[in-house]
Amino acid sequence: MRASAASLPEGAPFGRVTVNAPGCTLCLSCVGACPTGALKDNQDKPQLSFAESLCVQCGLCRATCPEKVIALEPRLSFAASARTHQVVKEEEPFHCIRCGKAFGTKSSIERVAEKLKGHPMFAGGPALDRLRMCENCRVVAMAEEETHPFAGPPRPAVRTTEDYLQERADLRRQALSQMEGADMAARGLKPGNDKGSN
Repeated sequence: MRASAASLPEGAPFGRVTVNAPGCTLCLSCVGACPTGALKDNQDKPQLSFAESLCVQCGLCRATCPEKVIALEPRLSFAASARTHQVVKEEEPFHCIRCGKAFGTKSSIERVAEKLKGHPMFAGGPALDRLRMCENCRVVAMAEEETHPFAGPPRPAVRTTEDYLQERADLRRQALSQMEGADMAARGLKPGNDKGSN
């Protein structure tokens, strides 16, 4: 009976990529890094597939994976399935809780929400719910909120030259009034009395 695969030494240009599917969030960064197209996505749904005959064991997928769930196995496969793309991981898309649009994957959205639920910026319903909205609904939801997490203090009122001139005139009147009151007090007069009155 012929063997289905032959093991090869480390660094050989043939082999397969193994993915720890439960830890994979289908971010598809490995697909973008693969120079030969051995790893492929699906335009219609969140899916990752792999064709062993195209893999050159360069390791770019392993280095790019943020979840660190990819491993390389140098070998030469004789199976017919090695020449076609085989599904490695597939998930249902996550649907926006506001409009129902499909975006992302359930595992990635829920993982982000779980990690950020204790963060002060996401404490509370509305902020955490935005993580489960598509890019369009997220912007609309933020615009509808009365408060914004990045909002600064109210801006000061704009002052014009006229405001400064009025302020100077008021200060002059106040100073003259104080000087006049001091002068009258020195003469023994009360403010509001005529000079000829007792």
